[in-house]
Amino acid sequence: MITLIHGPAELLRAEALAKIRAGIADDPALVELNTTILDGRKAEMADLQFACEALPFLARRRLVVVEGLLRRPIGAGRAQPKAAGQAEAAEAPAEGEPAPPAAGKVPEKTLVAYLDRVPETTELVFVEEELLAGGAIMRRLLELQRAGRGQIVVCANPKRHELPEWIRARGQKHKVKMDAATVADLAEFVGDDLRQLDQELLKLRDYAADGRPITRADVRRLVPATRAANVFELVEALGAGDGATAGRLLQHALDADGEQPLRLLALIARQYRLLIQAKALQAQGLRPPEVAQELKVPEWTAPKLLTQAGRHSFARLEQAMERIAAADEAIKTGKLTDREALDVLLVELITDKS
Repeated sequence: MITLIHGPAELLRAEALAKIRAGIADDPALVELNTTILDGRKAEMADLQFACEALPFLARRRLVVVEGLLRRPIGAGRAQPKAAGQAEAAEAPAEGEPAPPAAGKVPEKTLVAYLDRVPETTELVFVEEELLAGGAIMRRLLELQRAGRGQIVVCANPKRHELPEWIRARGQKHKVKMDAATVADLAEFVGDDLRQLDQELLKLRDYAADGRPITRADVRRLVPATRAANVFELVEALGAGDGATAGRLLQHALDADGEQPLRLLALIARQYRLLIQAKALQAQGLRPPEVAQELKVPEWTAPKLLTQAGRHSFARLEQAMERIAAADEAIKTGKLTDREALDVLLVELITDKS
C-alpha cells in the first residue's frame, strides 16, 4: 500500500501514521526494527528503492516513511501549491526558504513509475506538512487509491464553525462528558490547535476521575489559555475605565486562578505589548490573518486584538507599559507589596486618559 498523509494538522498526521505502524507487527520492537524514515529533502532514488525492497524481519510488512519529498515538484524549481485546487505557479523560493530538490536527484517520472513496483510487503508512506495539489505524482496516487492500492489522508484543521463538533467527537472518544457551553469555551480559548485541544481533554478527563461531566469552571481552572483570556478581559475593562469589573477580574486571577502577582503582571504587560504591535501592523494595512501570523497568535484572536487596540491611542498604550514597568520595579525593590503594586497599577490604568 502507498499512502500520502498531508496537511497542517500535526495531531491528525501523527495518528494516521500511528494507525499504519500498528499494522506492521504486534511487537513494538519489531515495528521499530522494520521502519525506515527518510528525509525527502536529502534522499536519493536509490535510498528509497533500497529501503522499500528490503524484506520484513519477523514482521508482516516493512514501513518506509518519506518526509517532505513532495512538498515541491521533484527535480524542478517551482514552489508546490499549498492548498488543494490552487493553481501551480512558477516562482523561485522566498529568501530563507529551503531550496528545492536538485534537478534529477529524484526524477518525477522515475518516482511515478516506481510506485507501481513497490513490493507488496512494503508500506510506503509520504508525509507532507502542507496540503498538496496537482501534478503527476498526485494524479498517480489518486489512481492507486481508486484501484485500492493506495490511500490519501487529508489532515486539515477543522474550520471555525466545525470546531465544536470536532471537540465533542474527540471528547466522546476520550469518554469526556461536556455540555455545549463547555465545548464552546474550549473552542474559544484554545482555538484550532488540535494537539493542545486533545491534551486539554485528557487533562480534564483525569481531573474528573469520577466520570462526572466537565464544567465551564473546570475549563477555566485547568486550561492555561483561559487565564490569558481572563487577562484580555481585564485589559478590556481597564481600557473602558470599568474599575469594578477590572477589580473583580484581578481578584479572580489572583485568588481563583492562583496566578502569582508577578506572573499576572507579566501577562498584563504581554497583552499591552500585543496591542501596541497589533495597532502598528494595522496602521501598515495588514489584515487580521496577517497580523496573527506576525504576532504568532491564533488567527481567531487577531480581530479581538485589533478591536481592543483601536480603543487606545499609541500614547496611552506606551504610558500603560511605563506604569507596568514602574509596578514591577516597586515590587522588586520592596517599595510596595505585590498586591499593593497591582492595586495602584489598576487605579493608574483606569484613570489614564492620555
